[in-house]
Amino acid sequence: MAPTEGPLRRLLNRITSDTDQPGAPPAQSSLVARPVPPGTPPPRGRRTPSPPAAVTEHHTPPAGPAGGPPDQGVRFSVRPARSEEDRPPVTEAPSAPVADAPVPAVEWRTAGRFPAGHRALAAVGALHRAGAAEWSCHAEPGGGAVWLLSTLGPALGAELLTLHGAESWRVLPHGALAAPRGTHPGGGPQRLADVASWPRLGPVDLLTRLPPTTPDRRPRPSLSVLTTARLQPSVVRQALAFGVEVSVLPVRMRDLATGTGERQTLLLVLSSPEAVPHALVVALSALPRTAVCRPVAGCERLLLDVRLRPGVDDALLHSPVPDGEWWLAGDRTEWPPLRLEALGPPSPAPAELVGPAAEPAGAEVPHRLPDGVLRAPATPVRLVPDAAAGTAVDAVLLDDDELPRLRRYLPGRPLGEVAFLLPGPGHHLLLEPAGLARDLPFGVPLHRIGPGGCFVESGHLLAPPLPPAARARLFGLDDSCAVVCWTGGRHRFPLAPMVPAWTLWAPGDRIEVSEGLSRAGQELLDALESLVGSGRAARAPDGPTGRDTGESLERAVRLRALGDKEGAAEAFRAAGDLLEAARLYEEAALDLPEEP
Repeated sequence: MAPTEGPLRRLLNRITSDTDQPGAPPAQSSLVARPVPPGTPPPRGRRTPSPPAAVTEHHTPPAGPAGGPPDQGVRFSVRPARSEEDRPPVTEAPSAPVADAPVPAVEWRTAGRFPAGHRALAAVGALHRAGAAEWSCHAEPGGGAVWLLSTLGPALGAELLTLHGAESWRVLPHGALAAPRGTHPGGGPQRLADVASWPRLGPVDLLTRLPPTTPDRRPRPSLSVLTTARLQPSVVRQALAFGVEVSVLPVRMRDLATGTGERQTLLLVLSSPEAVPHALVVALSALPRTAVCRPVAGCERLLLDVRLRPGVDDALLHSPVPDGEWWLAGDRTEWPPLRLEALGPPSPAPAELVGPAAEPAGAEVPHRLPDGVLRAPATPVRLVPDAAAGTAVDAVLLDDDELPRLRRYLPGRPLGEVAFLLPGPGHHLLLEPAGLARDLPFGVPLHRIGPGGCFVESGHLLAPPLPPAARARLFGLDDSCAVVCWTGGRHRFPLAPMVPAWTLWAPGDRIEVSEGLSRAGQELLDALESLVGSGRAARAPDGPTGRDTGESLERAVRLRALGDKEGAAEAFRAAGDLLEAARLYEEAALDLPEEP
């Protein structure tokens, strides 16, 4: 008797027999039953929904005859049977959008405090050439000091900042700042964030802080001139006389920082096939309220006054000037940083200008200066570098930090024997009568321009130029003081409290010296007196015989500081220094005017 088949076995045998008939078409069943061995992983490469937990049912077939094994059936799984063409395309789930990574903050590694903004611009160029690609300048509130932050390493960055006249502050971990030793005790900013919160200065702000000087001789094929309405005809006449083409561009002028003070004016554009003559550039730059500007290389819409020499590559002066505008950076005392907008196309200037009409002849009346001129604000006096200025060193200006260096440098040198100090608030004036201060390796060298004790920084001149009589009246010069003008300011030093330089290292109290004779020495003198007689016995002097030349040297220093070389020579002669007296007599003779 054949074993009994279960219902599923009979269904499977029937499907198999239908598909195996020769010539019969394949069954178009959408399901195919295939055996799945136990532990077989699901198929890969196709995304199919997972079947329910109970897909297969296990039926227990009826028991067979005695002694025969029961029929356990075949385990199988059911899944769709589709051809490769009918399979849906596999689509990956869209990935979640990746958020933009935050821009990392610049890590400032060097910080420096400059007393003046023009020195910071020179330091920017040096730091950039040393490899610092990022920098940031900030104006310290309540003064003219400027802070410069850089990404250069602290060792090299501190040296470059100090070389350019800055106080190098140490950047500690977590953004803390440490002041230089001996400066800002308990004051100043505590963190980098404090400095970064101050007003930021761009290249245009730093350019306007530069001290004006004489224009250089670089060829400029095109220049722009901004001046007052009264001086525009004069500028055009001078340019046409030199054969330079002049175009007139109507512009709207506003303050660059605030946008206030809007008014319309004319911008004169000078152009020449080769270069605008240097003589014309110098003549126009000397006019009051006149800015002769050149375009910055790589940023043609930034106009820079030719009297400002930044000392850095033009690539570092690039500014985001919008199209249709020009930014003008000139002398801040005459023009603030300006924003210029064109109101129309340029037009050629008139070839001939009509001069002012002649006034009709009338009765002779006394003339005087117009009240508007007399009441106009005076031009500020400033110190500017000049190649034609005197470079002789007649005195040296020292600050508090340089006095310890002077204490170590002067002992044993001739300058230490004749130099005197005039104390001041933070700055001290070193004077000497022999011309030895020129070899001092630190301090600000000063040159006496007179009259009297009027000193300026060597290589600099006063602008506008002042004759001796004007300097004597404006600075209040007399025989009791010396006035010093340097890049950082001006100060009056009284000549009375003059302190010898050797007091920096000499003891403050008088040195104790033993006096008198011992008992043996007195017996020797008594024996000598008994032999040669009391009248011929040598006796010790009652007091010191050395002559104190300090008063004569002080008088010589004071007279030489006032320009009286003949009087200084007399003081040296009284002090017993005939060689220095003869040298000063020779200088006084050379200063005398030649007889006609």
